[in-house]
Amino acid sequence: MAQVLIRNIPDETLNVYRERAKRNGISLEQEIRNLLERNRPYTPEERVAVSEYFLARTKPSRPLTLDEIREGLE
Repeated sequence: MAQVLIRNIPDETLNVYRERAKRNGISLEQEIRNLLERNRPYTPEERVAVSEYFLARTKPSRPLTLDEIREGLE
């Protein structure tokens, strides 16, 4: 696994994560790993899957007319 060194983290920010780690019963290091994992970007395959998920759950609608578009811009 890779390692990362992050400098100049504000004390207030680090304290928030220390407290959260303590509440969760884990180390600060594990709390930050969890944070990074929860916020990682989607892979292209995951983006497609999410798009398909929402498309399957939305009702198809008719296209707007030009007059309806103009009305919405007013």
